[in-house]
Amino acid sequence: MTLPSETPAAGDATSSAAASSGAASPGPAAPAPAEPEALATSAAAGEAVRNARLAWLIGGSLLIAYAVLVLTANGNAVLSFPGRGFVLEGLWAGALLVLAFGIRGRGSVVARRPLGVVALVIAAAVPLLSESWWALFPLGAWDSTTAVMVGNGTTLVTLGALIVATVVIGREGAVPDRIRWVPLIVLAVAAGAQIAMSIVGVTLASNLVLADVVAAYFYASMLGTLGVMLLGILAIVFAPREAPKPAPPTQVYPPAS
Repeated sequence: MTLPSETPAAGDATSSAAASSGAASPGPAAPAPAEPEALATSAAAGEAVRNARLAWLIGGSLLIAYAVLVLTANGNAVLSFPGRGFVLEGLWAGALLVLAFGIRGRGSVVARRPLGVVALVIAAAVPLLSESWWALFPLGAWDSTTAVMVGNGTTLVTLGALIVATVVIGREGAVPDRIRWVPLIVLAVAAGAQIAMSIVGVTLASNLVLADVVAAYFYASMLGTLGVMLLGILAIVFAPREAPKPAPPTQVYPPAS
């Protein structure tokens, strides 16, 4: 005899089977959660590239403006306005400071290395301080020997700082490989021309016509100005590009309608 309690009812069997099936088979997979950390990282990278690009564009533009003003103001009475020296040195200082520190810490051509940053700051500040010095104490108030010593001293300090800065630029890799040694090459050519003219002027002074000496010095100085313009153009052309935008998330489940 079979007891009623031992005989499973149809409803109970169905319920048990459904329960077993539900326990064995997982439900539909939930949509994959978004990745906020990856999106935030990508956004931060894009912001960093934009800041670096802005630093190079500003720095390059200031260098070009400086070179253009130097080239066009020589012998031009209209552009030889009072305070032109402060404007020139201000453009020069602004370009070097932007390229040294970058924008929001991005875009430094010396990778924000202390030695490179200090060298660029010195190279930016010394000409501006020298211009201020001569404005407060005009050249006529000094004897020629003192004036020459002060002028040569500021030139040597600036040149030494630029040598250090250009070597750091070449070594640190913050500038593309194709152009990272160009600043040092430009500096070597410009300084070499100036030094050569100084040697020639001292050793052959008695055999040279004054007009020829002045013309030679002028063209030697133009090499440096053209070099500054070249560096400004390269900074704009090789400015860091925008980071690629992240791909939109792909919907796996449920299927897109």
